[in-house]
Amino acid sequence: MATQQDFERIVEEKVDRFSDNRIFRLVDSGCIKMHDYHSTLLMIFHQTYESASAFSLAAANCDPRHVVAKSYLMAHAEEEKDHWQWVISDLRTTGYQGKDPRELYPSPECQAYVALNFYVAMRYPLARLAIAIVLETIGARYGKTYATRVCELLSLRAEQAKFFFGHGDTDVGHAADLLRVISETNLGEKDWDMMCHAASTAGTFYTAMYNAAE
Repeated sequence: MATQQDFERIVEEKVDRFSDNRIFRLVDSGCIKMHDYHSTLLMIFHQTYESASAFSLAAANCDPRHVVAKSYLMAHAEEEKDHWQWVISDLRTTGYQGKDPRELYPSPECQAYVALNFYVAMRYPLARLAIAIVLETIGARYGKTYATRVCELLSLRAEQAKFFFGHGDTDVGHAADLLRVISETNLGEKDWDMMCHAASTAGTFYTAMYNAAE
């Protein structure tokens, strides 16, 4: 059976490994182009668009004993519900000429990540917190640094990178909140098993999205 220490180790490993993705390598080498930036925004759009719905579904399916987790999931759904508009704004203000992302289907990689969120929300709602902490920690660690570098390389203003700057700023607090909520939720051995599985799968799928953005 998994433990909280196993969970924390998995989260740390997945966050560390995320930085070795195709888009970050392009940024690190100074080779990123506007097409890559647009591809990344299009890749993450459906993840962002569906995020609040998955949080709400998880909250609805929480056991009545888990009041703290339920309350957090509901509040986080409200906070996240309009973040997809940042993606639309960043595309429009940087010269994107393609279809509105709402008219496009998600890529297989993004669809896998979105499907994981809804599966977990229906079957193991507490593990939606595990998925969230992986992404929030990624955002907190890398968001602002890479957003700044992308703006330098592509000559963009901060308001043309609302999504990444916005999450780089807010995810630090979100990650801390999630740790608190998880610590205040009475998780059993089987719960930790699913938390570990959800965190590991989320990290794998989210990295695959950034590798597939091209």
